[in-house]
Amino acid sequence: MNITKNQIDNLNATIKIELGKEDYAERVEKALKDYQKKVVVNGFRQGKTPMGIVKKMYGKSLLVEEINKVLGDALNDYIKDNDLQILGEPLPNETEQNPLDLEGETFEFLYDIALAPEVNAKMSKREKVPYYIIKVDDEMVDKQIEGICKNNGSMVEVDMIEGDEFLKGELFELTEDGEEKKDGIKNEDASMSLHYMKDENALNAFKGKKIGEEVKFNAVKAYPNKTDFAAMLGVSKEVAENGGENYCFIIKEIKRYVDAEVNEELFTKLYGEGVVKDVADFRVRVKEDVEKQFKGHSEYRFTIDARDKFIKKNEDVVLPEAFLKRWIVAVNENMTAEDVERDFDGYRDEFRWHLVKSAIMKEHDVKVETEDMKVEARQIAAAQLQQYGLYGLTDEQLDGFAAKLLEDEKQRHNLYERAMDNKVFAIIRENMKLEEQEISMSDFEKLFQK
Repeated sequence: MNITKNQIDNLNATIKIELGKEDYAERVEKALKDYQKKVVVNGFRQGKTPMGIVKKMYGKSLLVEEINKVLGDALNDYIKDNDLQILGEPLPNETEQNPLDLEGETFEFLYDIALAPEVNAKMSKREKVPYYIIKVDDEMVDKQIEGICKNNGSMVEVDMIEGDEFLKGELFELTEDGEEKKDGIKNEDASMSLHYMKDENALNAFKGKKIGEEVKFNAVKAYPNKTDFAAMLGVSKEVAENGGENYCFIIKEIKRYVDAEVNEELFTKLYGEGVVKDVADFRVRVKEDVEKQFKGHSEYRFTIDARDKFIKKNEDVVLPEAFLKRWIVAVNENMTAEDVERDFDGYRDEFRWHLVKSAIMKEHDVKVETEDMKVEARQIAAAQLQQYGLYGLTDEQLDGFAAKLLEDEKQRHNLYERAMDNKVFAIIRENMKLEEQEISMSDFEKLFQK
C-alpha cells in the first residue's frame, strides 16, 4: 500500500491510495470462506457449495466490500497519524479518479479532503459576554403552584354534576319514541368523561343531575370520535356504527378531579416528610425550582451569545466552501445542491463554530467521560419528570432513568455532544467576563425575536 497527499492549496488536498493484491487478498479469501459456510445454493447443502461457484457468484461484491474496508481504515489511520485537521470527511475525487477495473490486481483511489483553517479561539477577561438572569416574581410562583396542584390532584366522589365530571352507570339504546330499544345496544358498566363531550345540548342535559337519575341524549353528537363512541358503548366500532344515535344513561357514580390542596400532604409527596415546614417554606422551594428551570434558559442564551461572539471574531476566516457544499449533499440523502446553496450562510457559521470548539478542546485537553454523560442524562430525566409534578429527586433516584438513556446508542451520542458542549462553554465562562443582567421573562423572550 502506498499513500500520498497532494496539497492543492491551503484549504484543499487529495489523498491517493494505491493498493496491491497483498493489501486485500487475505481479507477477501477469509470473507469467501465465511460466506461459503452460510450461503445456500440450489443443488448443494449449506456449507458444501464449491468455492469456485461461490467466487463466481459473490467474488466481485466481496472484493469491493473488503477493499472499501481497507480504504476506510487506511484513510482514518493516515489522517490520524499525520495529524491532519480536516472538515467533513474525505470524498471520492470526481475528476481524476480512474475507472475501477475489478479484473486487475492493483487499484488506485483518489480522495478529496478539506483542510481546516486556523481560527481565533483566544479568550480574555477583558471580553464580555452577556448573561441574563430571569427574575422570578410572585405571579410566576403562583402559576407554578397552580400547575403543581393540578398535576397532583385526585378523583373524588361528588353528589351532583357540574359539567366536567367522570361518570359511571348503565347505558342503553333508545327508540325514536324515547323508549328502551329491544335488542338494542346496552352497557351495564358504561363510563364517560363530560370533559370530552362535544355537544352543548347533551352536556346541559347532564348538568345538575344526581346519582340514580337518568339522562337521555344524542350520543353520536356528544362523542363524534368513533373510537371514543364505541368505547363508551362497550362494543366494536362496526357494531357502534350500526347502532342508533339516542341513548339513556342511568347515573351510578359521579367523580370530579379536584386539585391538590397546598398542605403538608402535598409537601411530603413532593419533597419528602419534614423537608418543607409550611406554606412560606413551600413557596421558597417552588421559587428555587423555577429559578433552576430558568437557569437552563439563561445558560442556553449564554451559549448563543458566546457562540455568536466567536463567529463574529472569525467572520473573515475563509472556508473550503466548494468541498463543504459537496460533502453536505453527500451525507444528506434528501438534500440537493440548491438546498445547500440557499442555506449555506447558516452552514458557514456552523463550520466556523465547529472549528472554534475543536481549537478550544485541543488547547484545554477536553475529554468526555462516562460520568459526564451520566450527569447530562440525570438532568434530562429530572426535567422530564418535573413535567409530571415530580420535584426534588436525588441522583440515586434519577440514575435508573439515566441508565436507560445511556443504553440507547443515539441518545448516548447526543449525551456525549451535550457533555462536550458544556465543557467547552464552561471553559469560555472561566476565561471570559460574564456580564450579568437581570431581566423579565417578557424581555428575555424578545431576545429571540431579533
